[in-house]
Amino acid sequence: MAKLLLACDDYIFRNNGQYYFKSKESQNFFGRYLRVFEELRVACRIIEEPVLKEGRIMVDDSRIEILPLPVFHGPKQYSKVYFSLGRALTSAVCGCDAAVLRLPSTVAQRISKRVIKAGIPYATEIVFDACDGAETADSLSEKVIWRIIDRKMRRICSTADGVSCVTEKYLQKRYYSIKAGHFESYYSTLDLDKSFFKAPRQYPGKDVLTIAHVDMQIGLHSRKGTDVIINALARLKREDGIIVNVKFAGDDWDNSTEKILNYAKANGVGEQVECVGLLSRSELDAFLNDADLFVLPTKAEGLPRVIIEAIAKGLPTITTPASGNPELISEDYLVPIKDDEKLAKKIKLLVSDKKEYERISKINFEHSLQYMGAVLQERRDEFYGKLKARVEK
Repeated sequence: MAKLLLACDDYIFRNNGQYYFKSKESQNFFGRYLRVFEELRVACRIIEEPVLKEGRIMVDDSRIEILPLPVFHGPKQYSKVYFSLGRALTSAVCGCDAAVLRLPSTVAQRISKRVIKAGIPYATEIVFDACDGAETADSLSEKVIWRIIDRKMRRICSTADGVSCVTEKYLQKRYYSIKAGHFESYYSTLDLDKSFFKAPRQYPGKDVLTIAHVDMQIGLHSRKGTDVIINALARLKREDGIIVNVKFAGDDWDNSTEKILNYAKANGVGEQVECVGLLSRSELDAFLNDADLFVLPTKAEGLPRVIIEAIAKGLPTITTPASGNPELISEDYLVPIKDDEKLAKKIKLLVSDKKEYERISKINFEHSLQYMGAVLQERRDEFYGKLKARVEK
């Protein structure tokens, strides 16, 4: 019997003392570790939810133990719970035989010291590029924070038994182990069933095409480039008379829906912009099926799962050369960060050229097939199996 400690920046919800996964997808995410390990302790933040939202799944698996941690968002709130978080982590490693630290994660960084001191085997899963986060940050304070996170990630990875990145090559250049006999892998967090994949698209016979954009939490001047898309649509309308709509999917954060719609209205494209809220897996499926293009002018990433989902639907996709994006999208559809002029030109090309639309759709879809859930799960099982083997030795 081997017990795994998992430290991550995900959330578990609590209602009347009972724990709940955010969704079926979240339940599946935590369950993947139990394919190899017999028991799992999850160290993550707990959100009290007096009235459970639709889609929550009760944590009723006796193999899963929840280590509840105080909830916080951002540096200011983290400073307020710094000491209480430390107390909550006092016995986090006790009774565990191995650990997986998902980075970047404040929780995983804090717990890493205890894991290393305990001397148990551990692996890291790298899901975001902190270095790119620092280079593209808008403020000095953000840059400093991301630089600190980057250094900590490199240090934690350097002595890990295993390191896996969401990218095949990009993140590995920065985050790797120098421990003798370490093992490596790469796989996305995504777990797409074969049924989610569609087919290459035919050029849509519509007067107005619709862009899809997906984020966990929408924001006007966010890392995902919401304002850049709106600026590009305004430019297309103003300079070329081309009307293209966009639908932003994601949870509202800090009254972002109102800010986005007001910004669109101020730029003359208010009627072309819609915010549809946070979507369930089935709703996301339908949302992408109904879209004509996918655009993500992001500043920094790991390997965006939303792009994989988009190309699995055969959507022509435009993004930036940030982080692992070039592993997913052809170079001719990578536009410079914050460059709404070049983004507008690429949108115009896809909207007006049937042959090009269908060409890039076919390329994207065929590339997406290597990210089917079964393919990625095999790599994950092998990676976790190697970590468990260190325990058994």
